[in-house]
Amino acid sequence: VGYDSQVNEETGPHQPTVLWNAMIHPLHRMAIKGAIWYQGESNAAWHNAEYNCTFPTMIEDWRQVFHQGSGGATEIDFPFGFVQLSTYHNAVPDDSFSWIRWHQTADFGYAPNPKMRRTFMAVAMDLGDEKSPFGTIHPRYKQDVAYRLYLGAQAVAYGETAVVFQGPFPKGLQLKNSTELIITYTQELTVLELSKDIFEVCCCQKGNLSSCEWLAAPIINHSINTLSLSLNECHQKITGIRYAWTEWPCDLKKCPLYSKGYKLPAPSFVIQAAHNGLSSMSSIKLFQ
Repeated sequence: VGYDSQVNEETGPHQPTVLWNAMIHPLHRMAIKGAIWYQGESNAAWHNAEYNCTFPTMIEDWRQVFHQGSGGATEIDFPFGFVQLSTYHNAVPDDSFSWIRWHQTADFGYAPNPKMRRTFMAVAMDLGDEKSPFGTIHPRYKQDVAYRLYLGAQAVAYGETAVVFQGPFPKGLQLKNSTELIITYTQELTVLELSKDIFEVCCCQKGNLSSCEWLAAPIINHSINTLSLSLNECHQKITGIRYAWTEWPCDLKKCPLYSKGYKLPAPSFVIQAAHNGLSSMSSIKLFQ
């Protein structure tokens, strides 16, 4: 089952209730193996802040409806894949696309996770293509999206445990001499570029957490599964870190970080620390 949450007004109904009643609900008596959701960009400006709740709730609702409608022939927890929101504009004034990507994962940054069981995600933020005849947000090379979904389906829907279907994600942070941050990832990295600005840290004046700003943290070194970031831009307290937190973080297939061999891009993430600042972040369990 495929579904795009945005449909052009000129080509057909576009309201969510109309789409559900006309396109999805008529199929609910069928036995299905799973579903794939292709995220539309309208959600970036429509109830954005609630999407970390509404999207997992919708997945569970679909599971209930199809399980009951098919008389139990459809699994109650059938696998649900989705494409993380791609890119649209090269320069935008806000970070709404970044937030909707994060909320698509129920604010974990990866899938499956404790709130979204038996799900899998295809990261697409590196597929923005200014030369695409279908528009920048619809990649020319659909096989890239399809391949990333295929890997997730192999692993989650068909239980092929040896398949790597997720890009690298942070699992630990270590502060070194207050000038360097070392990030340990869940898997081996392919580093295409020592980017100067794709990582940012939240820099706050000590004793005044209301005066914070995000500053670039350049990549200065890397090993098999670690990255070192320079903190020289911030001379105050650091209370957060984020990666690829823009609508268009990199050119076509040229994000700085991918998994080794499988060429799966590392997803964007944001981590906010407690009031103690970066020194307390090493105790956060980043990946479950």
